[in-house]
Amino acid sequence: MTDRRVIDCEALMELTYRTPGLLRIVQRWCRLNGINPNDVPVPSEMVIEDSAYGMVIRYEAYLATADGHRYVDPSDPDRAASKYRTALLHVAPPAWWTSTEDSEL
Repeated sequence: MTDRRVIDCEALMELTYRTPGLLRIVQRWCRLNGINPNDVPVPSEMVIEDSAYGMVIRYEAYLATADGHRYVDPSDPDRAASKYRTALLHVAPPAWWTSTEDSEL
């Protein structure tokens, strides 16, 4: 079993509304880890876990056309097109942003 740290992006966004300056901190943390915060859907999760490459962040990101416009998922017209991506964890988030999940390998 390994511990996984999960950031509930929707819950974190709700905290940013009540905590002055937190939105900028969250955006900076994303950028320091190579993630464009504008590409991460609010109703999603970021999972921090160990991998063969070290600690990584697995997250969902919106897809865009070559000119930068997001588009509808052709297989699900009720959702924006997105895909799961992985970024190396360079800077750990504060523990209070995350919850722990036990997972089987």
